[in-house]
Amino acid sequence: GEATEIDQYPWAVLIEYETNSGLILCGGVLISGRYVLTAAHCIAGVILRNGTPKFVRLGEYNITNEGPDCKITAGGGQDCTEGVTRIEIERTIPHPQYNPIKTSRWNDIGLIRLKETAPYTDFIRPICLPTKDITQARNRNDFFTMFVTGWGATENTTFSDVKLEVTVPFVPMDQCEPAYNVGVFPSKLWKGQLCAGGKKGTDSCKGDSGGPLMYENNKLFELAGIVSYGKNPCGIQDVAGVYSNVYEYRDWINSVIVP
Repeated sequence: GEATEIDQYPWAVLIEYETNSGLILCGGVLISGRYVLTAAHCIAGVILRNGTPKFVRLGEYNITNEGPDCKITAGGGQDCTEGVTRIEIERTIPHPQYNPIKTSRWNDIGLIRLKETAPYTDFIRPICLPTKDITQARNRNDFFTMFVTGWGATENTTFSDVKLEVTVPFVPMDQCEPAYNVGVFPSKLWKGQLCAGGKKGTDSCKGDSGGPLMYENNKLFELAGIVSYGKNPCGIQDVAGVYSNVYEYRDWINSVIVP
């Protein structure tokens, strides 16, 4: 992964947990003033044994400090963020059909409602929900390149200090599924999921569980997926990562969101 510009992907957020020991982080993505979309496994199931989601961190760049983060610009000046905004979580809403015990991780998507409205700045703003189902795009080249961003906050890895980005190719389901539908716990994939990645060493392990998979549509970013799971170790050649396909959940999202 490459470090992002300081104001790139201002909708990428981190979920902070209250834990007995150690740090847990998951990613998420701001979709409106009061709502963050994330993976259901970040707000339900096993993770809750280790901690409780308490805050969302917005406007984050370098996770080692709370204050402003600065980067030297090409002209030699400094570009600085306004520091982190931490907003308390009012409630978590995992998808009602998510089953944490199943290895297939269907419906691995959930919403977080914030206690107060996120202040929009150059460093905090929402992403657009998808206007089309990229898995059905006839001209795949339009969306072939996709982007993942995050701090590498997965269940068992060390994080990056700064926000990273990685470009990943879209992978059709029939090419992606064979790697997962094998072994002791085979996982069938379905239309609520999509695959991307499979270039060695650049998987979404550079992103976060619950973080965004994006594509550009007329210079605007749209949210295609939420990081769900992958093979261990991640970033293996020809094995794509699995994401929840946000397009399939638009109706559910709209039914849950209240002003």
